[in-house]
Amino acid sequence: MNKVLVLTAVLGITFAAQANVGLEKSNANELSVVLNADSDIYGLQFDLNYDAQEIKLSETDINHMFSSNDLRSSMSVYSKIKEPGLARVIMFDISGQPIVTENSTENVLSIAFEALDVANNFSVSINNIVAAGLHGEEINISTNEVYDFNSTDDMTQPTQTQLYENYPNPFNPVTNINFNLNDANQGDVNIKVFDMTGREVADLHSGWLSAGYHQFSWDAGNMASGNYFAVVSAPGFTDRIKMTLIK
Repeated sequence: MNKVLVLTAVLGITFAAQANVGLEKSNANELSVVLNADSDIYGLQFDLNYDAQEIKLSETDINHMFSSNDLRSSMSVYSKIKEPGLARVIMFDISGQPIVTENSTENVLSIAFEALDVANNFSVSINNIVAAGLHGEEINISTNEVYDFNSTDDMTQPTQTQLYENYPNPFNPVTNINFNLNDANQGDVNIKVFDMTGREVADLHSGWLSAGYHQFSWDAGNMASGNYFAVVSAPGFTDRIKMTLIK
């Protein structure tokens, strides 16, 4: 079934309210979608436009940003590269969790990419946005904007420490683990991978990390297919994500 029809069937889209959708840079090779509204949002669809000669983007590189202990961790994200330079993204939770609640602002989606020429600026725009409330009513989007970035731009320090879902996921055999570390949680950081029995199978980092945006890769080439947990522990912070290796 067409993903747009799925969203319509699940949410029953009728239309009203107000929301803002924006993009910000998470790290050198990742953007995040920022969403806020004056009422709960249960469904989101938009087109992502970019120059395919400047940016390499994969459907598996667009993922929600909710941690495993968040009720929204099972949020469904569907993305489709409709043509070079155009991706359509749909996000909703089949169990009925809102993407964001009334009068809140959150980073809800990560968009990982490869800059094909790091010396050049590149533009990304979000268009044709549709957001829906609990009963399918439309949440009006005021503007569609163009965002200019450079992969070497300096970035402000993160305001909160957060572990994001790995990408790609499922994966074979390499996946990336991204997290933000703010000033209050910088220090000795451990990044470990465990199998479902609790056995440690990889130690990706043990030592000091300063505040900022961090990415570590895990090559599971010598591991069996199955589910694994990545655990990030920092002073005053511990979180984990579930990763699925399929060979």
